[in-house]
Amino acid sequence: MQPFFRALTGVLAVGAFAAGVPTPGGVAADAVPAGRSSTPSNAIVWKPCPQDAAAECGSLRLPIDWAHPSGSTFDLAVARRKATDPDRRVGVLLVNPGGPGDSGVDFAVRRAKAHFSADVQKRFDIIGFDPRGVGASQPVRCSQELLAQRPSAYPRSQGEFDQLANFNRALRQDCRRHSGPIFDHADTLSVVRDMDAIRRSLGEKEINYFGHSYGTLIGQQYAEQYGDRIRTMALTANIDHSLGAREFLVSSAVTAEDSFQQFVTWCDRTRSCALHGRDVTAVWDGLLARADRGEVQDPGNPDQALTANVITQVAFKAFYGPDWDGLATYVARLGAGELKERRQPQRLRISVPG
Repeated sequence: MQPFFRALTGVLAVGAFAAGVPTPGGVAADAVPAGRSSTPSNAIVWKPCPQDAAAECGSLRLPIDWAHPSGSTFDLAVARRKATDPDRRVGVLLVNPGGPGDSGVDFAVRRAKAHFSADVQKRFDIIGFDPRGVGASQPVRCSQELLAQRPSAYPRSQGEFDQLANFNRALRQDCRRHSGPIFDHADTLSVVRDMDAIRRSLGEKEINYFGHSYGTLIGQQYAEQYGDRIRTMALTANIDHSLGAREFLVSSAVTAEDSFQQFVTWCDRTRSCALHGRDVTAVWDGLLARADRGEVQDPGNPDQALTANVITQVAFKAFYGPDWDGLATYVARLGAGELKERRQPQRLRISVPG
Protein backbone atom coordinates (compact mmCIF):
# COMPACT_ATOMS: atom_id res chain seq x y z
CA MET A 1 0.00 0.00 0.00
CA GLN A 2 1.06 3.58 -0.62
CA PRO A 3 1.17 4.90 2.95
CA PHE A 4 -1.48 7.43 3.83
CA PHE A 5 1.53 9.24 5.32
CA ARG A 6 2.69 10.20 1.84
CA ALA A 7 -0.10 12.58 1.00
CA LEU A 8 -0.98 13.52 4.53
CA THR A 9 2.51 14.83 5.17
CA GLY A 10 1.97 17.15 2.23
CA VAL A 11 -1.35 18.32 3.64
CA LEU A 12 0.13 19.04 7.05
CA ALA A 13 3.24 20.61 5.55
CA VAL A 14 1.03 23.38 4.24
CA GLY A 15 0.19 24.21 7.83
CA ALA A 16 3.83 23.93 8.86
CA PHE A 17 4.91 26.38 6.18
CA ALA A 18 1.99 28.65 7.01
CA ALA A 19 3.06 28.70 10.63
CA GLY A 20 5.90 30.99 9.61
CA VAL A 21 3.56 33.16 7.55
CA PRO A 22 0.23 33.68 9.30
CA THR A 23 -1.78 34.15 6.10
CA PRO A 24 -4.79 31.85 6.73
CA GLY A 25 -6.63 34.59 8.57
CA GLY A 26 -5.31 37.32 6.33
CA VAL A 27 -6.89 39.14 3.42
CA ALA A 28 -5.45 40.21 0.12
CA ALA A 29 -4.31 43.84 -0.26
CA ASP A 30 -2.63 46.11 -3.19
CA ALA A 31 7.47 36.55 20.71
CA VAL A 32 6.89 38.22 23.68
CA PRO A 33 6.87 36.51 27.12
CA ALA A 34 3.33 36.36 28.47
CA GLY A 35 3.14 37.57 32.03
CA ARG A 36 0.19 38.67 34.10
CA SER A 37 -0.52 42.19 32.98
CA SER A 38 -2.28 44.60 35.30
CA THR A 39 -3.30 46.77 32.34
CA PRO A 40 -7.03 47.50 32.66
CA SER A 41 -9.25 46.36 29.81
CA ASN A 42 -11.95 48.53 28.31
CA ALA A 43 -15.51 47.34 28.60
CA ILE A 44 -16.98 45.84 25.44
CA VAL A 45 -19.87 47.83 23.95
CA TRP A 46 -22.30 45.19 22.70
CA LYS A 47 -24.60 45.71 19.71
CA PRO A 48 -26.79 43.27 17.74
CA CYS A 49 -24.71 41.35 15.20
CA PRO A 50 -25.51 42.13 11.55
CA GLN A 51 -25.73 38.40 10.73
CA ASP A 52 -28.05 37.56 13.63
CA ALA A 53 -29.60 40.15 15.91
CA ALA A 54 -30.05 37.51 18.63
CA ALA A 55 -26.27 37.53 19.06
CA GLU A 56 -24.22 40.52 20.21
CA CYS A 57 -21.03 41.82 18.62
CA GLY A 58 -18.41 44.25 19.87
CA SER A 59 -14.69 44.91 20.09
CA LEU A 60 -12.00 45.29 22.70
CA ARG A 61 -9.05 47.65 22.20
CA LEU A 62 -5.83 45.89 23.19
CA PRO A 63 -2.06 46.42 22.86
CA ILE A 64 -0.43 45.04 19.75
CA ASP A 65 2.66 44.25 21.84
CA TRP A 66 1.83 43.14 25.36
CA ALA A 67 5.42 43.90 26.40
CA HIS A 68 4.60 47.57 25.69
CA PRO A 69 0.96 47.93 26.76
CA SER A 70 0.97 51.71 26.33
CA GLY A 71 2.03 51.44 22.67
CA SER A 72 0.03 50.85 19.49
CA THR A 73 -3.34 49.13 19.80
CA PHE A 74 -5.79 47.14 17.69
CA ASP A 75 -9.46 46.20 18.01
CA LEU A 76 -10.18 42.56 18.88
CA ALA A 77 -13.54 41.45 17.45
CA VAL A 78 -15.79 39.63 19.93
CA ALA A 79 -19.27 38.07 19.77
CA ARG A 80 -21.61 36.79 22.47
CA ARG A 81 -24.68 34.60 22.74
CA LYS A 82 -26.10 35.13 26.19
CA ALA A 83 -27.32 32.19 28.27
CA THR A 84 -30.90 31.42 27.27
CA ASP A 85 -31.86 30.64 30.90
CA PRO A 86 -30.37 33.49 32.97
CA ASP A 87 -31.56 31.97 36.26
CA ARG A 88 -29.43 28.88 35.60
CA ARG A 89 -26.44 30.73 34.15
CA VAL A 90 -23.08 29.29 35.23
CA GLY A 91 -20.70 31.70 33.50
CA VAL A 92 -18.98 32.38 30.18
CA LEU A 93 -17.79 29.81 27.64
CA LEU A 94 -14.99 31.15 25.44
CA VAL A 95 -14.60 29.27 22.17
CA ASN A 96 -12.00 28.99 19.44
CA PRO A 97 -12.76 26.74 16.42
CA GLY A 98 -9.13 26.45 15.26
CA GLY A 99 -7.50 26.96 11.89
CA PRO A 100 -5.36 28.79 12.69
CA GLY A 101 -7.41 31.44 10.99
CA ASP A 102 -11.00 30.36 11.65
CA SER A 103 -13.27 33.10 12.94
CA GLY A 104 -14.47 32.69 16.51
CA VAL A 105 -16.97 35.50 15.95
CA ASP A 106 -18.50 33.61 13.03
CA PHE A 107 -18.55 30.45 15.13
CA ALA A 108 -20.44 32.13 17.97
CA VAL A 109 -22.88 33.89 15.65
CA ARG A 110 -23.61 31.24 13.02
CA ARG A 111 -22.43 27.84 14.28
CA ALA A 112 -22.63 27.72 18.07
CA LYS A 113 -26.37 26.98 18.21
CA ALA A 114 -25.90 23.84 16.14
CA HIS A 115 -22.65 22.85 17.84
CA PHE A 116 -23.60 23.07 21.52
CA SER A 117 -26.48 21.33 23.28
CA ALA A 118 -29.52 23.25 24.44
CA ASP A 119 -28.42 22.70 28.04
CA VAL A 120 -25.02 24.31 27.39
CA GLN A 121 -26.74 27.24 25.70
CA LYS A 122 -29.04 27.67 28.69
CA ARG A 123 -26.20 27.82 31.21
CA PHE A 124 -23.39 29.71 29.48
CA ASP A 125 -22.77 32.95 27.65
CA ILE A 126 -20.96 31.71 24.53
CA ILE A 127 -18.12 34.09 23.68
CA GLY A 128 -16.31 33.92 20.35
CA PHE A 129 -13.43 36.10 19.22
CA ASP A 130 -11.33 36.55 16.11
CA PRO A 131 -7.70 36.03 17.20
CA ARG A 132 -5.38 38.92 16.38
CA GLY A 133 -4.44 38.89 12.69
CA VAL A 134 -7.64 37.02 11.79
CA GLY A 135 -11.03 38.05 10.44
CA ALA A 136 -12.14 41.38 11.91
CA SER A 137 -9.21 41.60 14.37
CA GLN A 138 -6.79 43.59 12.18
CA PRO A 139 -6.24 40.73 9.71
CA VAL A 140 -2.85 39.99 8.23
CA ARG A 141 -2.75 41.38 4.69
CA CYS A 142 -0.72 40.08 1.77
CA SER A 143 -0.32 40.96 -1.89
CA GLN A 144 -2.87 39.24 -4.10
CA GLU A 145 -0.43 39.48 -7.00
CA LEU A 146 2.22 37.57 -5.05
CA LEU A 147 -0.26 35.00 -3.75
CA ALA A 148 -1.29 34.27 -7.33
CA GLN A 149 2.32 33.22 -8.04
CA ARG A 150 2.59 30.62 -5.28
CA PRO A 151 4.05 27.29 -6.37
CA SER A 152 2.69 23.89 -5.43
CA ALA A 153 2.73 23.19 -1.70
CA TYR A 154 3.68 19.59 -2.51
CA PRO A 155 7.23 19.67 -3.88
CA ARG A 156 8.46 16.55 -5.67
CA SER A 157 12.11 17.50 -5.96
CA GLN A 158 14.76 19.53 -4.18
CA GLY A 159 14.35 22.23 -6.79
CA GLU A 160 10.60 22.49 -6.18
CA PHE A 161 11.20 22.52 -2.43
CA ASP A 162 13.71 25.37 -2.78
CA GLN A 163 11.22 27.26 -4.94
CA LEU A 164 8.53 26.88 -2.27
CA ALA A 165 10.90 27.95 0.51
CA ASN A 166 11.96 31.05 -1.43
CA PHE A 167 8.33 31.93 -2.11
CA ASN A 168 7.48 31.60 1.59
CA ARG A 169 10.33 33.95 2.51
CA ALA A 170 9.15 36.50 -0.02
CA LEU A 171 5.56 36.13 1.16
CA ARG A 172 6.62 36.63 4.77
CA GLN A 173 8.22 39.97 3.93
CA ASP A 174 5.28 40.99 1.75
CA CYS A 175 2.73 40.23 4.46
CA ARG A 176 4.79 42.05 7.10
CA ARG A 177 4.97 45.12 4.84
CA HIS A 178 1.21 45.15 4.19
CA SER A 179 0.12 44.25 7.73
CA GLY A 180 2.28 46.42 9.93
CA PRO A 181 3.26 45.62 13.54
CA ILE A 182 0.44 43.09 14.13
CA PHE A 183 2.29 40.66 11.84
CA ASP A 184 5.09 40.13 14.35
CA HIS A 185 2.68 39.80 17.28
CA ALA A 186 0.13 37.33 15.93
CA ASP A 187 1.52 34.56 18.13
CA THR A 188 -0.35 32.15 20.39
CA LEU A 189 0.97 33.61 23.64
CA SER A 190 -0.29 37.05 22.64
CA VAL A 191 -3.67 35.50 21.83
CA VAL A 192 -3.68 33.98 25.32
CA ARG A 193 -3.10 37.44 26.79
CA ASP A 194 -5.98 38.75 24.67
CA MET A 195 -8.21 35.97 25.94
CA ASP A 196 -7.53 36.90 29.55
CA ALA A 197 -8.27 40.53 28.69
CA ILE A 198 -11.68 39.36 27.47
CA ARG A 199 -12.20 37.62 30.81
CA ARG A 200 -11.38 40.81 32.69
CA SER A 201 -13.58 42.96 30.47
CA LEU A 202 -16.52 40.63 31.18
CA GLY A 203 -15.90 40.86 34.91
CA GLU A 204 -15.41 37.10 35.29
CA LYS A 205 -13.07 35.51 37.83
CA GLU A 206 -13.00 32.24 35.87
CA ILE A 207 -13.78 31.12 32.35
CA ASN A 208 -14.93 27.93 30.72
CA TYR A 209 -13.21 27.18 27.44
CA PHE A 210 -13.84 25.06 24.36
CA GLY A 211 -11.07 24.76 21.76
CA HIS A 212 -10.84 22.71 18.58
CA SER A 213 -7.64 21.90 16.66
CA TYR A 214 -5.43 25.03 16.84
CA GLY A 215 -7.81 26.21 19.53
CA THR A 216 -6.42 23.45 21.75
CA LEU A 217 -3.01 25.13 21.67
CA ILE A 218 -4.61 28.33 22.90
CA GLY A 219 -6.34 26.41 25.67
CA GLN A 220 -3.19 24.58 26.75
CA GLN A 221 -1.13 27.73 26.91
CA TYR A 222 -3.89 29.62 28.69
CA ALA A 223 -3.96 26.84 31.30
CA GLU A 224 -0.19 27.09 31.74
CA GLN A 225 -0.35 30.85 32.13
CA TYR A 226 -3.61 31.32 33.99
CA GLY A 227 -4.57 27.93 35.37
CA ASP A 228 -6.29 29.42 38.41
CA ARG A 229 -8.70 31.30 36.12
CA ILE A 230 -10.21 28.21 34.49
CA ARG A 231 -13.39 26.55 35.73
CA THR A 232 -13.65 23.90 33.00
CA MET A 233 -11.95 23.24 29.66
CA ALA A 234 -12.80 20.94 26.74
CA LEU A 235 -10.32 20.33 23.91
CA THR A 236 -11.10 18.37 20.73
CA ALA A 237 -8.76 17.36 17.86
CA ASN A 238 -6.03 18.03 20.37
CA ILE A 239 -2.57 19.22 19.32
CA ASP A 240 0.33 18.55 21.69
CA HIS A 241 2.21 21.84 21.74
CA SER A 242 5.19 20.19 23.41
CA LEU A 243 5.98 18.58 20.03
CA GLY A 244 8.21 20.20 17.45
CA ALA A 245 7.10 20.56 13.83
CA ARG A 246 8.61 17.25 12.69
CA GLU A 247 7.14 15.27 15.59
CA PHE A 248 3.78 16.91 14.99
CA LEU A 249 3.76 15.88 11.32
CA VAL A 250 4.85 12.33 12.06
CA SER A 251 2.40 11.76 14.92
CA SER A 252 -0.47 13.22 12.91
CA ALA A 253 0.35 11.03 9.92
CA VAL A 254 0.56 7.90 12.08
CA THR A 255 -2.83 8.72 13.56
CA ALA A 256 -4.34 9.27 10.11
CA GLU A 257 -2.89 5.95 8.93
CA ASP A 258 -4.57 4.26 11.90
CA SER A 259 -7.87 5.91 10.97
CA PHE A 260 -7.50 4.64 7.41
CA GLN A 261 -6.98 1.09 8.65
CA GLN A 262 -10.11 1.41 10.80
CA PHE A 263 -11.97 2.56 7.69
CA VAL A 264 -10.75 -0.51 5.79
CA THR A 265 -11.84 -2.83 8.62
CA TRP A 266 -15.25 -1.16 8.81
CA CYS A 267 -15.78 -1.52 5.07
CA ASP A 268 -14.79 -5.20 5.12
CA ARG A 269 -17.49 -6.02 7.69
CA THR A 270 -20.21 -3.58 6.57
CA ARG A 271 -22.37 -4.58 3.62
CA SER A 272 -23.63 -1.03 3.09
CA CYS A 273 -20.10 0.23 2.42
CA ALA A 274 -19.80 1.25 -1.23
CA LEU A 275 -16.48 -0.62 -1.40
CA HIS A 276 -17.62 -3.75 0.47
CA GLY A 277 -16.21 -6.94 -1.00
CA ARG A 278 -13.32 -5.14 -2.66
CA ASP A 279 -9.70 -4.71 -1.64
CA VAL A 280 -10.10 -1.21 -0.23
CA THR A 281 -6.37 -0.66 0.11
CA ALA A 282 -5.80 -1.61 -3.53
CA VAL A 283 -8.67 0.63 -4.64
CA TRP A 284 -7.15 3.51 -2.68
CA ASP A 285 -3.68 2.93 -4.10
CA GLY A 286 -5.04 2.72 -7.62
CA LEU A 287 -7.06 5.91 -7.22
CA LEU A 288 -4.03 7.88 -5.99
CA ALA A 289 -1.89 6.46 -8.81
CA ARG A 290 -4.48 7.55 -11.38
CA ALA A 291 -4.64 10.97 -9.76
CA ASP A 292 -0.85 11.26 -9.97
CA ARG A 293 -1.18 10.69 -13.71
CA GLY A 294 -3.91 13.34 -14.00
CA GLU A 295 -6.63 10.81 -14.82
CA VAL A 296 -9.18 11.62 -12.08
CA GLN A 297 -11.59 14.44 -12.86
CA ASP A 298 -13.17 16.78 -10.33
CA PRO A 299 -16.87 15.84 -10.00
CA GLY A 300 -17.79 19.51 -9.74
CA ASN A 301 -15.55 20.60 -12.61
CA PRO A 302 -14.99 17.83 -15.20
CA ASP A 303 -12.42 19.97 -17.01
CA GLN A 304 -10.13 19.94 -13.97
CA ALA A 305 -8.18 16.95 -12.67
CA LEU A 306 -8.09 16.07 -8.98
CA THR A 307 -4.66 15.58 -7.47
CA ALA A 308 -3.82 12.79 -5.05
CA ASN A 309 -3.25 15.41 -2.38
CA VAL A 310 -6.75 16.86 -2.77
CA ILE A 311 -8.32 13.38 -2.59
CA THR A 312 -6.32 12.64 0.54
CA GLN A 313 -7.50 15.89 2.12
CA VAL A 314 -11.09 14.75 1.58
CA ALA A 315 -10.31 11.47 3.33
CA PHE A 316 -8.50 13.28 6.13
CA LYS A 317 -11.53 15.49 6.78
CA ALA A 318 -13.84 12.45 6.68
CA PHE A 319 -11.88 10.84 9.52
CA TYR A 320 -12.89 13.68 11.83
CA GLY A 321 -16.49 12.43 12.07
CA PRO A 322 -15.80 9.80 11.13
CA ASP A 323 -17.88 9.70 7.97
CA TRP A 324 -16.74 6.36 6.62
CA ASP A 325 -19.88 5.77 4.58
CA GLY A 326 -19.48 9.11 2.80
CA LEU A 327 -15.79 8.48 2.18
CA ALA A 328 -16.45 5.04 0.72
CA THR A 329 -19.08 6.47 -1.61
CA TYR A 330 -16.74 9.26 -2.68
CA VAL A 331 -13.85 6.88 -3.41
CA ALA A 332 -16.13 4.42 -5.23
CA ARG A 333 -17.53 7.14 -7.46
CA LEU A 334 -14.08 8.44 -8.37
CA GLY A 335 -12.86 4.91 -9.00
CA ALA A 336 -15.85 4.08 -11.17
CA GLY A 337 -15.58 7.30 -13.14
CA GLU A 338 -19.09 8.44 -12.19
CA LEU A 339 -18.20 12.10 -12.31
CA LYS A 340 -21.12 13.93 -13.87
CA GLU A 341 -22.96 14.81 -10.67
CA ARG A 342 -21.59 16.21 -7.45
CA ARG A 343 -23.36 14.54 -4.53
CA GLN A 344 -20.67 14.46 -1.92
CA PRO A 345 -21.80 14.50 1.71
CA GLN A 346 -21.50 17.89 3.38
CA ARG A 347 -18.56 16.86 5.54
CA LEU A 348 -16.61 15.73 2.50
CA ARG A 349 -16.53 19.02 0.69
CA ILE A 350 -12.94 19.85 -0.07
CA SER A 351 -11.73 22.41 2.44
CA VAL A 352 -8.10 23.16 3.21
CA PRO A 353 -7.75 24.12 6.89
CA GLY A 354 -7.15 27.73 7.35
